[in-house]
Amino acid sequence: MGFKRAEWHSGLVYRQICEECKTGVEYMDDKLDFRPWYPDGFVYCPRCKTPLRHSEKYAVDPATGASLSLPTEVPAETIAAQPAGVVLFCTQCGNKFGENDRFCAKCGNKR
Repeated sequence: MGFKRAEWHSGLVYRQICEECKTGVEYMDDKLDFRPWYPDGFVYCPRCKTPLRHSEKYAVDPATGASLSLPTEVPAETIAAQPAGVVLFCTQCGNKFGENDRFCAKCGNKR
């Protein structure tokens, strides 16, 4: 079974830091590879070859370098303050979190 690179291109630039070697990686979505375990796509770090999972939250304005996405990080105090029985959903993909989930089972986003 062959896997394809993206057949679409938004023209956006993405920038993220490799967790393994701390190298800054900048790429456009036409460079994304796809695998079943990375359905949103990924790129390899050019330095250490670690696969970096793609997310729209890494989009930057090429002219200014400013992030184009709103922060989706939820402070730990907010999570702890949620009353029992409240259903929480992933801010990235909308998947329902399990009671003790710290990460989304669908996209891997932090709760």
